[in-house]
Amino acid sequence: MTAASLALHSRRFTSLLATSTSVLSRIMSTHLERTNGNTREPEVENCTVSSITDISPTVKLLQLAPERPVTFKPGQWVDFFIPRTNMVGGYSLCSDPQSPNLELAVKYSTHPPAHWVHKTCKMGEKVLVRVGGDVFLEPDSRVKVVLLIAGGIGINPLLSMIRAGVDTETKYHLLYSAATVEELIFFDDLEKLTASHDNVTVEYFITKGTVKLDNLVKANRERISPEAVNKLVSDYKSRFDESDMRCFLCGPPPMIDFLSKEIKMKCEYEKWW
Repeated sequence: MTAASLALHSRRFTSLLATSTSVLSRIMSTHLERTNGNTREPEVENCTVSSITDISPTVKLLQLAPERPVTFKPGQWVDFFIPRTNMVGGYSLCSDPQSPNLELAVKYSTHPPAHWVHKTCKMGEKVLVRVGGDVFLEPDSRVKVVLLIAGGIGINPLLSMIRAGVDTETKYHLLYSAATVEELIFFDDLEKLTASHDNVTVEYFITKGTVKLDNLVKANRERISPEAVNKLVSDYKSRFDESDMRCFLCGPPPMIDFLSKEIKMKCEYEKWW
């Protein structure tokens, strides 16, 4: 091995080690540790689990009825306190801020809060939530275009943004990727929104399995690429000033790391899960 190739190999190994260490650190740290520097509301709110629904083979939709109105901005999350454990979960809200109930779509894992939702939680259970987060779309935002990029369960906060803005003049364009068709959670909701609101457009991307959804909807058999995003960015920039545009990104950390560096406009995101 030459000195040049040895140096290149060393740089690649160092980069891989740094990425692996960062990922491992995220896995081993708790939600409260990862979000220690984020803004939080001072109050913890009492809620009752009013419904639990399977919306994919791996995701349950939890509807919570708060004892008093809970205010949040589209894109924010909650600290999720469950019975009989000190482990605190963190989940993005997918509901419309105007709704009296809160909705959380929780993907299965062995992490105690997620495991509790999938294996133990029953209707009528009492839980606590506290709103937090610094990446959101202001309710009175005057932007003309909102580009949304979602990977898997990362659809949650972006759906909240769409639901909050469908009756405005803002254009919402969502690129939504999932491993399989079955994991495209909220597909029916999104199709209803696009059918009833001209300012909502959704493109689907499937990375595994069949891409057939129905006779009217097509899905791309690929990951969301920088080229696909930048084509949209270029198109919207040709019609709107960039100051009138926002781009939000939510998905697995490797997806965020990759796309945020390649997209030719500022992307807003949080990496806390």
